[in-house]
This record gives sequence, structure tokens and C-alpha cells, in this order.
Amino acid sequence: MKKIILILLAATLQSCNGQEKNKKQEAKTTIVPHKPETSNEKEDSINFLDIKYQSNGFFIPDNLDPYPTYSFSDKKTGVFSVDFIGKTNEIQNFWNSSNKNGYFSKTDNPEKEAQDSKAIKTRINEKDYYIVASHLPTQFINYTGGEDGEFEPKENAKTTFYLFKDNSWKQIGEIETSKIPENVIAFETSLIQKEIFKTTTSNLTAYEGSHSVSVETEATTTGMASISYNFTITKSNVSLSLNTYKETTLCEGKYMGIEKNNQLEIYYWGEELSCVSINPKFIIKKDKNQLYIKGIGGEATYNKWILMN
Repeated sequence: MKKIILILLAATLQSCNGQEKNKKQEAKTTIVPHKPETSNEKEDSINFLDIKYQSNGFFIPDNLDPYPTYSFSDKKTGVFSVDFIGKTNEIQNFWNSSNKNGYFSKTDNPEKEAQDSKAIKTRINEKDYYIVASHLPTQFINYTGGEDGEFEPKENAKTTFYLFKDNSWKQIGEIETSKIPENVIAFETSLIQKEIFKTTTSNLTAYEGSHSVSVETEATTTGMASISYNFTITKSNVSLSLNTYKETTLCEGKYMGIEKNNQLEIYYWGEELSCVSINPKFIIKKDKNQLYIKGIGGEATYNKWILMN
């Protein structure tokens, strides 16, 4: 059977016959969140984890932030990929080719290792991963013929995303296929977090107020570069604004605060996918009447607890 791979890089469809065909479009991403279920609604009838859909094998895509995945295609089901997104940065980094202790650390042929389905599958502990299926139904596909069953999405094609949660598939978003962002792992992470945090309620009263902290990052010809972080925390919301010198202003705006183990985990909640991460962007803890933050600045300060004003 022809091995068909759907790698969602701005609607890129790849046919796995040693050649790749890329069609990319960049546009503003509009996600349609799933609607709450009613008694008359059913989840998608496809069990994307069924072993019969794994016949093409697991592989590691050649992405900046790689992850295990497999794909399936036929004219009845359509096309889908099943992505395994690590629940921590450490697990995600295991699949990075530059990780000296990771999956590729003992091979001199990473391209071959990236296609070794058995080896990849044995290294996946499902409890350590969020499992996301991206499905392009048959009604959105034009089959162009040929020995390989080549196809392309229709102009109005929409891809639906599902999260495997509580032993069932939950729809977590829908997007025009041509507008799927190139940064797949960040895009899917954003969908995952919006799903798993939607029922989470944290009372942020203990952290309420305006809190700031400044750090120097590196020397420049005109002085030390620096970043000032200004957090505004209310009972239910967190926002961040920055003042910088010789540094880029990134990842401002809305954040989600989750209280866990007597600390406030802060996740980016905006539209810049480059700011999305599976781990908290910042962590704040309270010691007596003082607040301390971790995750700011560069290498010298990033892993240190810094006193906030």
C-alpha cells in the first residue's frame, strides 16, 4: 500500500515515495472552536488510534521541533495524521536531532532512524503525550489519480483537530486547511491548552496587583541590554507588558494563570505561536509577603528565582 503522509505545514501534503511535494500558503489563522456536545451529537466515528491506521508506520517529520506521528489515507476515510505531543519540554526535546541524549543520539544515519517505525513506537509512553489527530475528510479532497493515489485539498477544505482525552476523541478546533500554520507543534499545543484549561479555575487573589521586575541580558556597544516585565494580575486574569533596551519586545498580552503546588504557573494565551510552549512561560511563587518569578531574561537569569517589585 502506498505510504501517504500528511504533515501539516501550512497545508503541505507529502507523498512518501522518496519525493516531497510542498504547497504552502501563509495567511491569518482563524480557528473555529468546537461546540459543546448535546445528547444528539456524536464524536467523530473514526478511532484514529486503531492499529489498522498505523500500517504506513510511525516517523519523525523533518521539522524544527519534531515529534512522533503517523498518517493514513483512503477514499472512504480521507486523510489524517496522528501527532504525539510531549507533555513537557523535556519529552518534546527527546526527538530533537541535536539532543545528545535523545532518540537520534546513537545513530549515524538520522534520516533512516526517522523512518524506523518500530524503534519510534517502542519509545512512546502514551501517558507522557497529548495525542492529536488532524483530519481532512473526503468531501474536501480532490483525487488527481496516478499510481500513488495522489490528491490535493479542495479550495474550501477544512481540517478538524481532535484530542484523545478520557479514552475518546474530543474535537478541539477546525481551520481552513490552507491556513494551517507552519509551526504545527505550537499550533496544536495552543489547541490542547485551550481544551484542558477551559474548565480550570484558579483564584489568583494571593497574587493580585501590579508586579514588575527588570533584568540585564547582555552587553552591547551602547550599554547593557535589558528587559522590564510588568505583570498585572487580577482575580482571574494575567497580562504582561514589556519595556526593553536593545531587546525585542515579544510575547506581550494575555496569559493564563494556573495555581499548582502553591505556585502560579503562567501560560501564554495570545496569538503569537512562537510564544506558545507546553511548559509554563513563567512561574511565580510567594514567600511570606514577597513574590519571586522564574523564567525571565537570558541564560544567566532564566532558571533563577528573581524578586519582584
